[in-house]
Formats: sequence, structure tokens, C-alpha cells
Amino acid sequence: MNTRWFDLLQSPEPGSEGGGGAGGAAGAGGADSTAGGNGEGEGDGDDLSRVKHALQREREVNREKDRRMGALEAQLRELSTTNPEAVRAAEAKALEEQTRRELIEQQARIAQEQIESKYSAQLQQANTELIAEREARQRELVRQQAEKAFIGAKGSMEASTIDGSTPFDAVWFRFGSNFRIEDGALVVVDAKGNPEIDSETGKRYEPTKWLKRLQADPVWGRHFEPSMGSGGGARNGRDGRAFAGKDLMSQPLNSLFSDAFGGAA
Repeated sequence: MNTRWFDLLQSPEPGSEGGGGAGGAAGAGGADSTAGGNGEGEGDGDDLSRVKHALQREREVNREKDRRMGALEAQLRELSTTNPEAVRAAEAKALEEQTRRELIEQQARIAQEQIESKYSAQLQQANTELIAEREARQRELVRQQAEKAFIGAKGSMEASTIDGSTPFDAVWFRFGSNFRIEDGALVVVDAKGNPEIDSETGKRYEPTKWLKRLQADPVWGRHFEPSMGSGGGARNGRDGRAFAGKDLMSQPLNSLFSDAFGGAA
């Protein structure tokens, strides 16, 4: 077959104008070749039809792709240039979402701070109470040691029949700050917390000796037990102070009359 595909594509459909001459020429070729010519012509016509149909479908598909691409580009241009309302709406929605997220984070942070503050306050209160309890126990230990020293200094332990208080309670209320525990031992300090020094020994005062000084005081001496003095008939009065005088119990009766009324008994 000498016919080229290019020529077939460019030629008009069979039976159209100009095609009749070719058909007539083929018919003039003789009756003997009609059957063979007709069979070969029908096969070529089917192939040509299929090729044209395929080309037509490909053109339609390409046109549909171009149409869709153009529509998409038009939508993009519309959103970015010709439709600012859609852009602003999208921006407002994004801002709203960001604000909501920040609000949730803020609420979570505030809740966490409240929890931390609550437990922090409870922990601080517990620590304060623990420190106060420890200090109270320490002061009670100091008080017990100071009371022992007070008893050793002949302090009176006679309890009140009204409230059960003792003379040591008054002494502790006034001089309790002068005592503290150092290295497990009771020591005496001054108002500034410095050690009280015994002028006789040059060393720190013994708590018992320091308390004994109160016996000679007209007020604080009353908190100590009366006792006989040494020598010259000296003895303690009601205020605890020693005074010089005769021991009346050791004097004979006639001597007492002589001293009281003069002359011989």
C-alpha cells in the first residue's frame, strides 16, 4: 500500500467532495480487481478512523486540563488580589484561634500558679510551726535546767494555793532570757547574749552561783528559803537577806529579861 498516513490525515473523508473522482478512477481500473480493491480499502478506512478518534480524544483531554488549570489560577488570583474580604476573613479566623489558644494557656498557667502558691503557703506555715515547736522545746529544756539551778541556790519551791505558781515562775519570767543551752550545758549570758563573767574567778558564772546573788536583793531575796547566817548570830529574814543579831533561841531566859528590861533578872 503506497498511501502515506500524513496524506490520509490531510485528505477529506471518503465520499466527500473531491473523493468521488478517486472512487471513479478506482472503478475504471477493471471489474477483476474490484473485489480485492474493496477488501484492502475497507481495512485502511478502519485504521484511519481509529487514529482520528484517538487524536480527537487527546485534544479534548488537553482542553479540559487547560480549562481546569485556568480556573485554578483564576481562583488564586481572586483570593490574593480581587477578593480581599476572603483574605481578611481567613486572617480574622487565624487571629481568633490564636487568641483562644493563648487564653487557654493563660488559664492553665494561672491554675498552676494557684496550686503552687497554695502548697507553698502550706509548706511555709508547716515550717514556721515546726521551727516554733522546736524553739519552744528548747526553751522548756532551758527552763528545766534553770529550775534545777534555782533549787540548788536554795530557791523556794512553795506553790501558791491560788494558781499553783512557784517563786521560780517569777524568777524565770524576769531572768529567763539570761539562760541558754550551749554544748548541752546551762550557761548564763547578759542582755546582749555575751557570757556573764564571775569577777571572783574570771570565768563564766555558774548558774547556781549567779542565782544566789538574788538572795541579797530586797525584792528577789523573798523567793529564796530563809536560812541561818554564819557567825555573829546572823540569819536570813523574811526577805532572804542575812542580818546580824543575837540568836534568841540560844540565850538563857534571865539574859533575855536583862536585855529587855535592864538590870538583873
